[in-house]
Amino acid sequence: MVRLARPLKKKLGSKLLWICFATIFLTCVHFVGLFLKPLDYHDEQHSEIGVHDFGEFKTFLGGSTKKTRRNLIIVSHGRSGSSLTGDIFNHHPSVFYMYEPLQTAQRVYKKSGNQTSYNRLAEKLLASLVQCRFDQPQTALADIENYYRKPAHPRISHAMGSPPLCPVEMTDPKWSTELCPPLSSQSLGDVCKDKYNLTVLKILLSRIPENNMKTVLTACDSHDVECKIIFLVRDPRAVIPSSLQIGFFKEKGGSDSKLGTRVYSYTLCQQTERNLELVRRLPDSLRARIMLLRYEDLAMEPSKVLERLYDFAGLSLLESVRAWLNETTQQSRKDCNRELDGPLVTCTKDDAWAAANRWRWKVHPHEINVIEHYCRGAMRLMGYRPVDMSHDLLANDKIPLFSNDYEAKLWFLN
Repeated sequence: MVRLARPLKKKLGSKLLWICFATIFLTCVHFVGLFLKPLDYHDEQHSEIGVHDFGEFKTFLGGSTKKTRRNLIIVSHGRSGSSLTGDIFNHHPSVFYMYEPLQTAQRVYKKSGNQTSYNRLAEKLLASLVQCRFDQPQTALADIENYYRKPAHPRISHAMGSPPLCPVEMTDPKWSTELCPPLSSQSLGDVCKDKYNLTVLKILLSRIPENNMKTVLTACDSHDVECKIIFLVRDPRAVIPSSLQIGFFKEKGGSDSKLGTRVYSYTLCQQTERNLELVRRLPDSLRARIMLLRYEDLAMEPSKVLERLYDFAGLSLLESVRAWLNETTQQSRKDCNRELDGPLVTCTKDDAWAAANRWRWKVHPHEINVIEHYCRGAMRLMGYRPVDMSHDLLANDKIPLFSNDYEAKLWFLN
């Protein structure tokens, strides 16, 4: 009996070992499957997209009635029309506007020799700016001074180039950044709080920690801060080739394989989908503070969208801004003046209709097909129609390739 028990023990032990191994293997397969599974916006089980404890945003959810500083944050991928959208607010005299302040976080991080966390730097800077504070991180002020007073960026912030931070108005022929005294955290903070009713920040998703709007919501979760967000999107068939052209990514593996475009398309559109899904899951009290704006809608009806943007921000509509917007969206890129508008990347002059459709005749059909393959889900949510290699659809610019009825529109309350 004893002799039989030992082999039996060994057999049982061996079986248990295999059972444990199989269980671990299947568990790994299950989680990998979840990770690779396409997003389904009607499946509440997809916790990997982010099951958030929305109670943490206590201020947004009514934890306090004390709201002292109003902010609006424009969030988008690069090459999505964010410079034009930001400039719409830059031209309003009640707005303290900052163009891509997270570039400051990037430069400070690089100068630190990567000795600190970029995410922590960016979060600290965002949390400070929405309170009109310019003392955190301490090394940020020198970069802000250098960036906003650079001759190449003369007018990217009207607030920083106007009295009392500069002696004369920007419309004065004598105006020059050289006339403006050095900035201090005190002078910037006082002007931001006392002269301007609203702070507007324009930031790119690629610079936001985790590429997620939740970081922005967290930065705004303070009892003396009120924030709204504009999530600006654009047809990825326009965004991705333009991003390649200015060096946001590089092509790899030869022109035919389009490996760089494949990776960038997948990454960009996944980020878009995840941020849309984040908004869908938010309670109404938070969703009411976020607007979805498609660049194509702004390009087609700039005056109508201007009214919508200013109404959302709580700003009065000025005819001077309407006239400027109508003029700038009917001009050509050739009208950009480096002395007045800075480099092409910051110049907002362009024929809006042409800008919305330019990709149709500039981008190679093979490249369009690659982008549609990786971005089909995001395109469907945002109302962008795939061409599926149809020459007729591409060539006929009388057929719009975006619809006014699309799923993600229903997830926003503005």
